[in-house]
Amino acid sequence: MTGRTDGPEGEAPMGATVLARRVSVRGVVEAFGQSLGSVFFIGQPWLGLLLWGALLSRPALALFALCGLLSGVLVRGILRVQDAPGLGGGVKANALLTAVVTGWMIGPMGMPWAQQLVLAAAAAMAAALVTAALMRVLVRSFLPVLLWGYCLVAAMLFSICPDCTVRAAYTMPVWPMPTDALGWLGSFLRSMASLMYSPHAVAGVLVCIAVVLWSRAMFLAGLAGWLGGVLLSLGFQRLGLSFVWLPLSYNYFIAGMALGAVIFLPGRLSLPVAAVAGALTAFFGLVLQYVLGWSATSYLPVSSALVIWVGMGALTLAGERAIVERNAMPGEPPEQRWWVEACWRARYGRPVPLFAVPVTGELQIAQGFDGRISHTGIYRHALDFHRSPAAEAVGGSIWGAAVTAPAPGTIERAHDGVVDNPLGVSNYAEKWGNHVVIRLDAGGWAMLAHLQQGTVAVVPGARVETGSYLGRVGNSGRSPVPHLHLQLQGSPEPGAATRPFRLANYFTAEAPAAALTRWHASAVPPEGEVLVLAQANPVVYNTLVGMAPGTAVWTSEVQGDIPRVFNPGQAHVQQLQVRIDSLGEQVLDAGQQGRLVLALDPDALRVMALDDASAPLLRLLAMGAVSMPYAARVGTRWSDVAPVVPGGGWWRPWALLLAPYRPHPFPAVNNICTAIEEPGPSGSLLEWVSILQNPGASGPHKLTCQFAPLRGPVKLQAEFATGVLTFRLLSFEPAPTV
Repeated sequence: MTGRTDGPEGEAPMGATVLARRVSVRGVVEAFGQSLGSVFFIGQPWLGLLLWGALLSRPALALFALCGLLSGVLVRGILRVQDAPGLGGGVKANALLTAVVTGWMIGPMGMPWAQQLVLAAAAAMAAALVTAALMRVLVRSFLPVLLWGYCLVAAMLFSICPDCTVRAAYTMPVWPMPTDALGWLGSFLRSMASLMYSPHAVAGVLVCIAVVLWSRAMFLAGLAGWLGGVLLSLGFQRLGLSFVWLPLSYNYFIAGMALGAVIFLPGRLSLPVAAVAGALTAFFGLVLQYVLGWSATSYLPVSSALVIWVGMGALTLAGERAIVERNAMPGEPPEQRWWVEACWRARYGRPVPLFAVPVTGELQIAQGFDGRISHTGIYRHALDFHRSPAAEAVGGSIWGAAVTAPAPGTIERAHDGVVDNPLGVSNYAEKWGNHVVIRLDAGGWAMLAHLQQGTVAVVPGARVETGSYLGRVGNSGRSPVPHLHLQLQGSPEPGAATRPFRLANYFTAEAPAAALTRWHASAVPPEGEVLVLAQANPVVYNTLVGMAPGTAVWTSEVQGDIPRVFNPGQAHVQQLQVRIDSLGEQVLDAGQQGRLVLALDPDALRVMALDDASAPLLRLLAMGAVSMPYAARVGTRWSDVAPVVPGGGWWRPWALLLAPYRPHPFPAVNNICTAIEEPGPSGSLLEWVSILQNPGASGPHKLTCQFAPLRGPVKLQAEFATGVLTFRLLSFEPAPTV
């Protein structure tokens, strides 16, 4: 018996069919969009489809592009290679463009379509093979493959049939030198589509739209490169040099995009770098035209590829001191990747290993980085610890204090048996004395030296975690007084060249002889600074880590005039879904109004991300609850940077575009813990006040935040120049437990 099946059993096949269709559509979009989008560094396949729209301005070329794409897919399948979206092109992109140039060349020859497609497929396969070979050659290099496969095969085709190239060139529309603003705009738009042999304004508009929708910073850098190349090209013409540069000016844009926003992150120097890249591309284009006798090869993306390679080599030579920062994730929109990297750097500095303070109790830095005695040259990144004068007066020197591992790793070396020195005497024959070298999980080796004879408690190969016992402070080796030497080095041999590191999670004093109330998430303490390892306050720790998933309903109260970007308007009730994501982070989700991500780090609760948040509550929480150390006591002070980009709604993408070029794009926040209520009938309660250093015209200058167990944040009060906005938790319903 047959008939319609209702209910869940009948809905399952339909749902499976819809899912299969979505998967198939996604696969087609990725195959088409990624292959052409990667040429312009666009990582979103749907935007890559706009570039196919530009190709459709010449339908015959779009057919050849499809032939090239299928040829690239075939070669990739035969070779069994992964062709993830490459930086500036991959196997499929090179095959596609080669098929397009083949169709452009032989189209005017009047050959049958079948023969044209066969020739295009053969050329595309050759380019795919060349690209795959280059990928293998460059696998250990930082240089990308770009469009070299297409360039090499296209140059061969131009050499084999120069007459075909001349005939094809005559089919292209005339490109006069612009004389007014409208002419320059038209030339720019035509150049944008010249790489796809469709130099038409409409096609150029589609390319521009695709680039702008993917990344405004990338388009701005490309425009800077194009202008830099155009200015130098005009200069060459004024010198009387024969230079046909308009058809190759798309190279200026590509080089500017690559070096100004894609390979290197946007920043205050990225636009000058992009302009120089465009100018250098113009110079290389001029040289290629003279060397190759104005061959069509000089109009290929050879000059931009050369500049990208040269720029990558030159700009990375200085390492950490380079004027630009390498983009570790070029597949993301550059300004968004900049936001992540810049926020991390503003909060924690450059990424270097973090060390826990290896000795408990109050310490003083006897000699710091670039010290006056022995921390110089290749040994400048090291710290020497001894007891502070106040602690020594009460409990004696650091002699015999327990030494613990500053970071997780494996023991590489452990040396014991060196006799400790009498006070004032050093052993220059055994420079490091008794010491331990740890191969760190984070990379590099940590060495702790001048340990007490007979106390080294680890052996090579042993696993240690942060805080694992290693031995006791002694006075062995080149050490006239008991102290502990700590350094990070690039190889396991004692005395190897040192590298930068930072201490994490410790207290210092606000002023000499004052209480140690200033908490540091990570920093390099200067010589003479008094510090102590920060240990968690049980009340604070339990309150912060006990926030449960559920549904929170907040109310708002407005007094005075609140800036529009933070004003909740008529919506006095805000509902948040609190959940835990796959990374174990707390997510406060306001639906279409954005979400706030909180991380329970080993030392503090921190705001990690504010994703497209237009909800005033989430934006203010990101500034008022930016971090809360587990070691906080009443009076504890700390500073942080709120991961907030100015602006919201439609203005946010443009604010994100401008942020890399501003001197202080993130609001700095000074915090003080004002209340810690011990657990009682109503539970514990934490309160701290956050003062923004540069709130701006519309930002709050002071925020007061309260946290409670289970519910998390329960009150947030923001004080503006002209009013006060207060949010209170009205109800919280925990999510059902499984």
